[in-house]
Parts: sequence; structure tokens; C-alpha cells
Amino acid sequence: MAMHYDSRPSSALNWGCRVALLESRELRSVESARYLSNREIAKYIVLPSQSRRSAWLAGRLAAKYLFLNRLEMSAETNRQWVPTLVKLSSQALGAYSPWMYQQVEVLPSESTSSHPKIVWCGKDRRESVSLSHAGGASCACIGIGSPTAVDIETAVPRIDAFYRNTFTRAERDWVARGAEGESIRSDWLYTLLWTLKESALKLGWVNPASVWDLPRIEIDGLPGLNHIGQFWYSRKMDNEFVVSTARVREHCRAMQTQVAFTGTRNLILTVMNL
Repeated sequence: MAMHYDSRPSSALNWGCRVALLESRELRSVESARYLSNREIAKYIVLPSQSRRSAWLAGRLAAKYLFLNRLEMSAETNRQWVPTLVKLSSQALGAYSPWMYQQVEVLPSESTSSHPKIVWCGKDRRESVSLSHAGGASCACIGIGSPTAVDIETAVPRIDAFYRNTFTRAERDWVARGAEGESIRSDWLYTLLWTLKESALKLGWVNPASVWDLPRIEIDGLPGLNHIGQFWYSRKMDNEFVVSTARVREHCRAMQTQVAFTGTRNLILTVMNL
């Protein structure tokens, strides 16, 4: 059963799963070296293009902000899982000093996990962190207590062969019922499915895990289509999530997950939690 939740953040973000959204254009006035550690700078400067560097930087600053914000809060664990979305700006990043941002590192994990890891003052942390970039927007998600993944994608049309090869018959039928012949709806629903599958990959449940493995994954128990229409024509990312459960299948295996998504007519943001 899908449910709507308004997750408007207070001055301190709510408990549990937190998602931050930051547009790359907000970073034009930000000197990246002031917010990155030496290890992060070494990775940042070798990225091949300015657009890639901007997206990389925005995602990591979003994650650092979420982590620092959480340090100000008392932990709560007895409520239902609902993500909280906060939209960041270069001004909002100024809530913490550059020195504090440098103490929070978002680095590749040494394990087989596709997640990066958070390092605070030189020590690895247990929080789950996930990053994603699309359409000039970067997002970060920090989960507490269980693995959490985030994916953001732009809703664009693709060739028929892509749909046939990437999505199962049941998934394509679900899209056809919801689209009712409208291409905007079809593009949006297929992109939502893509974000769900990619989030499952990021949880590390499929091995190997790359976008070439998406056709092996099937999303079962998809939310009712009546919960989704509000996003198809929206021009602004809202703080309201549709939250539901879904089963992720790969061959003979299946796992139950919690999923939440929000979006605009062109952008879909999905969070998945084990």
C-alpha cells in the first residue's frame, strides 16, 4: 500500500533517512578546496570535465551537510521510515565552517559495496551514504541502521529496444496501464522503474552490480498509479514522498524493500531502504 507523506524539514532535519538536493549552479561562488579534504581534492582535480567536477562536488557537499546536521540531533528509532528532503543552496552550506566540512570525508569504500563511506575526523562511520546526479542536480542520502540508496534521473524518451531489453513484460504492462497513451506519462513511469532498479543495484544485493545488470532485476508490488499522477506535470520538487513497499526479484531470489519517491515532470528522485 502506498502512502503520501509530507516531509517538510524543520531547522534540524527529522530522524531516520535524510536526502539533500543541491544544484550544481549553486556552487559557482563556492571554492571547492575550502570544503574538501586533501584526499577528496586529489580525486576532484582529476575528473575529466567541469560538469563532472561540479556534480561530484555537489553530491559530496550535500552528504557532508547532512552528516554535520545529524550531529546536532538526538537519535530516534521508533517511528516509521519516511525520508526527509532538504533543498540546499550555497547560502545554506554556510551553516558550517569549511574546517568542519573538511573533517567529513566521503570516500570510496574498500569493501565490495557500491556505497561510498563517511569518514569523520579520520575514523570510519557506520551510517549508510548514497549519491546520485542527473540534470544539473546532485543528491545525497544518509541512512541510519540499515543500507539505504538514492537515485535521481531525468525523464526522457528512449528507443523501443531499450524498454524491451530492460523491463519485464509485467513492468511494461504496468507502464502501459498508467500512461494511457501519453508519452509524458510513459517516459516518467519507465524512468521511475529505472531509479528503483538502480537503487537496488546500489544496495549491493546484485553481484556484479552495474547498469548492464538492470534487465536481471524485476520490481514487483509497484505502487498504485493513482498515487503518481501528481508528479507528471509538477514543475517544482516537493517535499511530499509516496512511500510503499516493493519486492526486488533477481532470478529465484527476492528481497522486500521500502521505497519512497518524489519528483517533477522531468526529474524523479527515489530512495530505497532494506
